[in-house]
Amino acid sequence: MASESNEPEDRFKIAMGVLIAVVALVTALAAWRASGAARIAGFEDYYALTATLRERETRAVTTAKAYEHYAGFTNYAVNNEFAGLLEQDHAATTTDAQKIILEYQIAESEKLAATNRNFFSARYVKRSGEYDLTRELAEEYADAERRFDLDTDTHLERSNKQDLKTFAFVQTVILLSVALLFFTFASAFHADRRILRWSAALGGTVCLIISIAAIVMTEIS
Repeated sequence: MASESNEPEDRFKIAMGVLIAVVALVTALAAWRASGAARIAGFEDYYALTATLRERETRAVTTAKAYEHYAGFTNYAVNNEFAGLLEQDHAATTTDAQKIILEYQIAESEKLAATNRNFFSARYVKRSGEYDLTRELAEEYADAERRFDLDTDTHLERSNKQDLKTFAFVQTVILLSVALLFFTFASAFHADRRILRWSAALGGTVCLIISIAAIVMTEIS
């Protein structure tokens, strides 16, 4: 009779042992996923930092090159305009000596203008004769975006998402610890304390189910 009365208790303790093992397995899974999310968040933070540094460098280099081209265009415009003024003076001059001097100055101005012409792209010169510095800066930056990773915000968003996942998994581990405590109490209570042991088992089961659901929801989010 004693063996028969102990059989339900033995089955209960076996069930609690199995549930404790399940809790340990789920806890290990949650800890592993938390570690993975934290590692990815670290990588994304690093990528965000490098993207920020590269973006600042790109803006500095692009701006410097654009203003260098703008300076070349300015010199071209000055020399070209000066050559035009000299041609007007040449047309109005009657003395041969003055014409020779003006022809030399015109040739030098045109030569300088031709040299300056090599330091900027004609496609950024507007029909009005002005240099479109804004367009060059925009196009050069867009080209840099195609060649390099300059999107800091995207990496920060991904890092934040992984941080939230890490926090969610850590919360799940805490809840699983509560489940483990409940199952331990349930297996420790004597069979005569049926209400306490079944309440503890029920509490542990609820915590375990919630934890598993939380892990699934965190993974698919």
